[in-house]
Amino acid sequence: MDDFSFEAVVKCLKKQWGTYVERYNKLSAAEQQQYLARQGYARLADLVAHVAAWWQRGMLLIMVYQRDPGFQPPDVDVDSFNAEAVASVKFLSEAEVISHFDAVRRQMLELVKGLTEVDLQSDAVKRQFGMDVLGHYQEHLI
Repeated sequence: MDDFSFEAVVKCLKKQWGTYVERYNKLSAAEQQQYLARQGYARLADLVAHVAAWWQRGMLLIMVYQRDPGFQPPDVDVDSFNAEAVASVKFLSEAEVISHFDAVRRQMLELVKGLTEVDLQSDAVKRQFGMDVLGHYQEHLI
C-alpha cells in the first residue's frame, strides 16, 4: 500500500471513471464492439453495471471496516457476482444504467471525501479503494 494515495482515488473517480462513458462513446461503432468483446460484455450498460455493483459492495465493506477494522470479508465468486450484476440491469436502458453508474461513482467520491484520519490510515480501507477504483479501472482501460 506504499504507492497508494486517496488523491489518486479521487482523481480516478473524477477524471478516469468520470469520463469513461464519454471516451467510450468517442470510439467508432467497430471499436466499441471490439472493446466490449475484449471485456466480455455485450453492451456498455452491462460493463458499467458490474463496476457499480463492485463499488456498492466496496462501500458497504468500508463502512464495516470503519466499525470493525479487523473484519474479514467473505470470499466472492467473481463470475457469479458479475453475472448477477448484469442480470439485474437486463431490462433497463443503457441511459438508465449509465445514470446509476454515475450516481454510484459520486457516492464513492463522497465516501472518500468523508473519511476520517483513522480511515485514511486503515489498510483495509486503502485495499478496498485500491481494488474497486484503481485496480478495476486498469482492468477496463479504454
